[in-house]
Amino acid sequence: TFFRDAVDKFYHMLELDNVYMMTGGKLKAANMQYNTCKSSYEITFDQNAEITKVDDTGEIEQQSYDLVPIASLENVEPSSYVDVIGVVKNVGEPGSITSKKSGRDLSKCELTIVDDSGADVQVTVWGERAMRAPQDFANNIVVAFRRARVSDYGGRTLSANGDGIIPNPKIPDANRVLNWWHAGGSTGGVTKSLSSSGGGGGARRYPKFEERKTIASIKKDNLGYNSADKPDWISFKGTISFIKSDRDGGAWYTACPNPEEPCKMRRKILPDPSSDGYYHCENCHQSYPNCIHRYIFSATVSDDTTTSWVSVFDDQAKQLLDGVTADDMHKLYSEDPEQSAYNGHFMKATFTDWIFTCKVKQEMYDNETRIKTSIHSIHPVDYAQEGRSLLNSILSM
Repeated sequence: TFFRDAVDKFYHMLELDNVYMMTGGKLKAANMQYNTCKSSYEITFDQNAEITKVDDTGEIEQQSYDLVPIASLENVEPSSYVDVIGVVKNVGEPGSITSKKSGRDLSKCELTIVDDSGADVQVTVWGERAMRAPQDFANNIVVAFRRARVSDYGGRTLSANGDGIIPNPKIPDANRVLNWWHAGGSTGGVTKSLSSSGGGGGARRYPKFEERKTIASIKKDNLGYNSADKPDWISFKGTISFIKSDRDGGAWYTACPNPEEPCKMRRKILPDPSSDGYYHCENCHQSYPNCIHRYIFSATVSDDTTTSWVSVFDDQAKQLLDGVTADDMHKLYSEDPEQSAYNGHFMKATFTDWIFTCKVKQEMYDNETRIKTSIHSIHPVDYAQEGRSLLNSILSM
């Protein structure tokens, strides 16, 4: 580790994959809160250190990894660090997000990598590497990721930074994975996707054609039964075939209007029996003269394989209903005894096509285990792109 003046002196001198003779450092116990290396010690250098580049004789092993199979990432705790290697199956479009902590724009790009364990996973790369990703990771090259951080957002995903990303590493594992890919892994070797939708943007991005399955896969692949604690994810193209909008009181729940923690305008709120016309929130322990309404209802989605019940929540419901909010719908429901306008909005949304990403998870109901499928994100169908994807699929047969 270098600090202050030592950074100014040595930063431009040190280059990746070169060998240096370094003296004058101070050895101390590693602070494991900030040190992601496996060593129990760390060395710090100040501006008085002596660092000299020397010839690489090959005596020092250049690349060393503690690789884990991608399929085993399901059993790795979130926020852990792992070394993985795989063939880059897909490269997403570079984009940017705004950091909530710093307010800065961060460049990012999602890759999907696969190995001979038969699973693929989404890896997010950042910064300049993200902007160069379509060029650097093209043509299904093998890439090793050292100390990639595990996340449980959207199933299992990885985040990798800077010098921990090594294309075409010179290790036997790279040849093994590449040989598997060319021997048939590229066409039928992937049996499981650990991320909700690999290759770009997490669970809320537009799932690619080749990543999608059918609705029948929910039962066929026993989704929801793999873990009592962690959900499975699936993306598919389907049609809204029925919306259960006739629930007593309307297709919504009353939510606390408090925008701060712990409610954030999401927690359920009930009429206050001790105060006429007021609502009381058990989470923030406040009473309010009003509430907000948030959608929650059930629907069925269909494709050419089967039909399945799904749960629909506020964000996705507003997309289905052309942006009409639950508050607006509640007003229609209350003012029109015939509820013709209310029902009309739901009828309009019925038999529309969407690309869905769903979460499938076990839940207990009346002491029985049930599998619940919830819509996590929806996207309107891009019919032009669908046509091109279908044509490419036919031509590749």
